Amino acid sequence: MKRAVSLLPLLLLAAGLMGRAQEAAPPAPPQTVAQSDGDPASQPVPPAQPAHPVLNQRRLRDSIKRLFSVQAVTSTLPAAVLEQVHDWPDEWGRDRLGFEKRVGSLYAQFVIGVAIEDGIKAIDHEDTHFTRLGQGNFFRRTAHVVTSTVLAHKPDGSRMVAWSLPANAYGSWAIATLWSPREFRNAASILEWGTAGMGATAGLNLFREFWPDLKSLFRRK
Repeated sequence: MKRAVSLLPLLLLAAGLMGRAQEAAPPAPPQTVAQSDGDPASQPVPPAQPAHPVLNQRRLRDSIKRLFSVQAVTSTLPAAVLEQVHDWPDEWGRDRLGFEKRVGSLYAQFVIGVAIEDGIKAIDHEDTHFTRLGQGNFFRRTAHVVTSTVLAHKPDGSRMVAWSLPANAYGSWAIATLWSPREFRNAASILEWGTAGMGATAGLNLFREFWPDLKSLFRRK
C-alpha cells in the first residue's frame, strides 16, 4: 500500500492532464402534431429513440477514438516515466527495454479499462459525466465530488451506482497482473492498485470542482 500511496500524486497529475471527455447530447425538443376535426390544440409527441444498434455503433466508435486520443497518452507516458525513475517493478530494469515494458503495460491496461468501462455503460446506460457544484462551503462541495464519483445518472435523471468506474479501476489492474511480476498476482495487489485508480478518479473530479476558483484567485492576485 505504501507504494500505491507514493505513486498516487502522479496518478492525480495524469488524471488532471487527461480530462476525460464526456459526451452529453442535448435532448431533442418534443414535436407536435395538429389535431384533426378542427381542433387547434396540439399534443406533444415523444422524440423517436434511435435504435440500439445505432447507439452501440456510436459507442464503439467513441471507444476506438479514446484509444488513440490525448487521454491515452496522458494515461500512459507520465506514469511510465515515474515508474522508470523509481525502477518499479524492479524486475523490468531501468534500461530502454524496461521503459518499453512499462509503456506497453500501462497502455494495455488503459485499453482494457476503456473496454470494461464502456461495455458496462452500454449495458446499464449510466452517465458518469461530472458536473461542478460551484457553490457552497468546502465540505459540501467535497461531498458532492465524492457522491458524483460513486454515483452516476440514469437516462431518466435518477441516480445509480457508477459500476463502470470501479470495474475499470479494479478490472483493468486484475488483468494487468497476468503479465506483471508474480508478486503482484494476488487479491491484495488488485485491491491496492484498484483503490489507487479510484482515488485518481476522485482527484480529477476534485480538481474540476475547485480549479476554476483557484484560477480566478490567482488572476486577482
